[in-house]
Amino acid sequence: MNTIIVRRRRARAPRAYTLVEVLMALAVLAIGVAGVIAMQGVTAAANRHAKNLAAATHIAQSWLDMLATESSLWTESGSLTRTTWLAQGANLNGWFRPQYNAALNFGAAFDALGNPVPTLDEARDAQYCVDLRFTTLSDGAFGAGLLRAEVRVYWRRDDAVPIDTTPAPAHACALTPVQVSTAGADSYFHFVHLSGAVRQQARGEPT
Repeated sequence: MNTIIVRRRRARAPRAYTLVEVLMALAVLAIGVAGVIAMQGVTAAANRHAKNLAAATHIAQSWLDMLATESSLWTESGSLTRTTWLAQGANLNGWFRPQYNAALNFGAAFDALGNPVPTLDEARDAQYCVDLRFTTLSDGAFGAGLLRAEVRVYWRRDDAVPIDTTPAPAHACALTPVQVSTAGADSYFHFVHLSGAVRQQARGEPT
């Protein structure tokens, strides 16, 4: 009788996990944790790119607004002499880098928060760079001048690698507009392009 009672008690006793079961559980847990960590890395990279994209778009729109404002000085037929950036690029056929204007505190380079950076501080602070390109749609005869203004804003890729003999840029404005336009530059940068029209303001016409 006692033997039967002992056997029943042993049958009811909790069964311990084997070493193999513990190792399998740890392996499943490790795979799950690794997946969560990988997802966090992807999410962080996506958030960073979204932030850069929003900042670059804001910079490009600010440049279009600045050029539209500057067009108020374009009042004489065929003359852009009173303007700064419109005069700089009106006779050029390709992309050019706008000069920094200390009076307006505005130029080609911008920091990580989208604030303008003086030329002397580009190597330290330039996270975004701007190039412009103008195309003449109307030469300004009879006060009807019209330019197509294109703005491209670019910033360095995190995984930028050298292309041929050109080293990876140290900052966003390190390369010339011609170098940025060469094939393969997308290995260095992300780009945002915006375009708009800049119209001559006839004398007496409200801006």
